[in-house]
Amino acid sequence: MKRFVSLALALALILLACVYAQAEELPIFEHSVDWDAEYDVIVVGLGAAGASTAITAAEAGANVLVLEKAPEGHAGGNSAVCMQWAAMVDDKEQAMTYMKSMREDFETPTDEMIDVYISEVMNNEQWLTDLGAPNVTRHEWVEFPDMEGAGSIFLLTVDGNLGFSQAGLKPSGALYKFLKDKVESFENVTVWYEAPATHLVQDKNTRIVHGVEAEIDGEPVLVRAKDGVVLCCGGYESNARMLEDFNDVHDSPSLANAIYNTGDGIMMALEAGARLWHMSNIVGPNTGYRFDSDAMTFGASAGKGMLVGGDGAVYKSVGRSGHGKMLFYGNYTLALYPQRTFAIYDANSVGVQPIHHSFSEGNAWEIEHGFYTIADTIEELAEAIDVPAETLVASVEEFNAAAEYPIEEGPFYSIPISHCVGNTQGGPERGLGGEIIALDGTPIPHLYEAGELGDVWSHCYQASCNIGGGMAYGRISGTNAAAPKTDNWDGSVMEEKTPYTYVIEEPEFEVGENQYLGRGEGKGQVPMVVRVTVAEGDITDVEILEDWETPGFADRAKEETIAQIIETDQAVVDVISGATMTSVGIMSAVADALSNID
Repeated sequence: MKRFVSLALALALILLACVYAQAEELPIFEHSVDWDAEYDVIVVGLGAAGASTAITAAEAGANVLVLEKAPEGHAGGNSAVCMQWAAMVDDKEQAMTYMKSMREDFETPTDEMIDVYISEVMNNEQWLTDLGAPNVTRHEWVEFPDMEGAGSIFLLTVDGNLGFSQAGLKPSGALYKFLKDKVESFENVTVWYEAPATHLVQDKNTRIVHGVEAEIDGEPVLVRAKDGVVLCCGGYESNARMLEDFNDVHDSPSLANAIYNTGDGIMMALEAGARLWHMSNIVGPNTGYRFDSDAMTFGASAGKGMLVGGDGAVYKSVGRSGHGKMLFYGNYTLALYPQRTFAIYDANSVGVQPIHHSFSEGNAWEIEHGFYTIADTIEELAEAIDVPAETLVASVEEFNAAAEYPIEEGPFYSIPISHCVGNTQGGPERGLGGEIIALDGTPIPHLYEAGELGDVWSHCYQASCNIGGGMAYGRISGTNAAAPKTDNWDGSVMEEKTPYTYVIEEPEFEVGENQYLGRGEGKGQVPMVVRVTVAEGDITDVEILEDWETPGFADRAKEETIAQIIETDQAVVDVISGATMTSVGIMSAVADALSNID
């Protein structure tokens, strides 16, 4: 019997040794992937949240790669062109009360997450100051004055941006530009532009996210992240199908022309097993004039004209709204607008005031360039814009009964006032530490998020909290992603391998006789290149060879600024109202070109 037991024990030990030997021979997951490069942390997206994440991870000593989908001139998404407001809090208790009020009866964010969020937002002012941001300034702003705690979340701007002013909305991109420049100042941060992330590289057995697959020049590039991946790639404002499926919104382009915000982070997180939250919550619909390029003005009103819906009836707002939420019989709901809306004028009212601060005096340039539909009678105008003539005639009569500028004298004018989406708030569910949450309620290892992707806002939203909250959760997620991990292989996968070489080919511009190149900075302080032709001391032509201005929005500024420069033979001329940065960019580029004349 003893001999039999000894034999059985020996066989068991041999079998166990074989199992261990096989286990040692099994490949480590990191070795099963043919990696092209390796970093400690990968940040997907270079908006305000991505920049804050990269800065924080870099300051923690991590070697950081930022993958930005857009070309450099369009980088930043909403962060580059929004109002440049960052949230700040002094009174934590009141701010938490206000945020709970904005939540109304929704279950999320939890009180614990509100505590974490507000606590970190309270650090925004000192953080910007410590980074060296110029002229960090406080401003008051209350989104929902009827809610308890209102006024406890206020605004920060940098570099002289005044937020709302009597001159209207004039964002300069100052805060985003500062954060982007700060990212690029770190030696341990690398930025790849035109490098969209397409998939996460995940071990399905352990659920650990080990890296990212990016697409560069049409080819896949696999990059390992030793310690963490942070998704900061914004929402899905430019994904028409998602807007229809999740929000019952149709034909509403991105307010900020954030054409690269197509929900990539949502799709990647779903592949990794994430669950979603806040998908029904969007900032919008907003209204504005929609250019042929789908770019939108920020806000537009009928001014002294009449606003009608697609049925020709006078459109009347049914409640006060704040960032896309409308007070409706005691509760806030998504703001309601007709799918088709038109502003109607006659010959006397059309030029009284521009419908938007970017439009010309008396709307003259826009009328000349076909922005308005023009007809001799109201009936003909109704036919031209495809609304019932009988209803439109009745609406004019109703409007005229109390109008300061009645619609009486032809020709008659109409301009469409379109819907647009400011931004979306939904995405992968977020944990307290920025972790992305799986379907079973546990964190997906090594995967984090910050910014508008899966943001904490389930219902009402306070202006400044997307950038301000993106900065806050960028610091939280950046810190946690950069922390060394112990559940994966800590060696390098690039030994005896040549890392992928990322190269952007700079455009080359030709110049002929008496032609000179110049460079300036346009909207968002993004580079602009012009070619100036000079003949016998006179400026005869100015060509814009490269710019990143919003299509449609900047057309008048380009045309009129160049015309003034040629007419006056001077680089510095009057700026075009509503497109100041475009005008300044052209002027500075022309001045630079003229400085190259011997």
